[in-house]
Amino acid sequence: MSAIADKIHIIERISTDEAATVNLLDKVIASLLENDRRKLTQFRGRLSAFEAQYGMKTDEFQRLFNSGTLGDAMDWFEWDAIADMAARLEDKLALVQRSIHV
Repeated sequence: MSAIADKIHIIERISTDEAATVNLLDKVIASLLENDRRKLTQFRGRLSAFEAQYGMKTDEFQRLFNSGTLGDAMDWFEWDAIADMAARLEDKLALVQRSIHV
């Protein structure tokens, strides 16, 4: 059992007010989602800066970079990594939004 599951199990055992516990957990989830949204905003800002600097959209850049057309400049690796992190975070947030309504 993971540390998170252990803690959830403890909460279930000691909670005497289910509604209050659910409310508290909703607040924790909302806080975690807000942190992820903030990170995504930062990633998008960096992606916009790269797009302005190099005059191409991120999807076009990744197509060229992944085909080997652009070479090995450090900016390319950073741009690609940020684009990948942003995409994973967008997928995660979309999945969570479909699962809950926070």
